[in-house]
Amino acid sequence: MSRAASLDDGTMSTGRDSDIDVVRGVYEAVGRGDFDAVVAALDEDVEWIEPEGGPSGGTYRGPEAVVNKVFTELGDEWTEFAVEADRFVAVDGTVVALVTRRGSHAETGERVEAPIADVWDLEDGTMTWFQHYVGSVRHAPSRGGR
Repeated sequence: MSRAASLDDGTMSTGRDSDIDVVRGVYEAVGRGDFDAVVAALDEDVEWIEPEGGPSGGTYRGPEAVVNKVFTELGDEWTEFAVEADRFVAVDGTVVALVTRRGSHAETGERVEAPIADVWDLEDGTMTWFQHYVGSVRHAPSRGGR
């Protein structure tokens, strides 16, 4: 069993710092609007999973499908969009990124700030699998103080 070690910058890794660097670079590219750099990090057979029920919900294979179904929808849905990677944990080729997403919805103008989690699998520095997890900003009713 692998044990993750804490790094000075708040990330955790089992020695796969280069995997974290690749994922961190993707978030930085998204922040610059440089989707070509994001696509360059994707394997030609990447499997990308977005939560069902969202505007781009589904499973997509290959960089072209990711661009057409995820990034295009992202640009259509948000007038402002930013992601801030708060923490990374890496174990055996898998990187979990805890991220804060901020933006303004294009249709309603509503400002949104929400925590999300992304899971990335990498092989030789290339992203082969991605799954995006979105929480709800609504909370369940109280269960009697539990």
